[in-house]
Amino acid sequence: MFLSIDRFDGDYAICQDDNEKLYEIKMSELPENAKPGDVLKLSPDSTLSFDVAETLNRKKRIKKLQDKLFGID
Repeated sequence: MFLSIDRFDGDYAICQDDNEKLYEIKMSELPENAKPGDVLKLSPDSTLSFDVAETLNRKKRIKKLQDKLFGID
């Protein structure tokens, strides 16, 4: 399962899965240097790790949508 970090709220990261369900995860459980926009992979043993490839894919997809919306070629 993938979770994207939406924002930080106090001692928690608010994360969203691909079904738009929100999760509050303690900051201490996140990988070091995690920031909003990062995509995390949740392993079967409940360990969170960065998924660099998925983060880059999503950022590219969002950039394409923004460019299309604003008429940028």
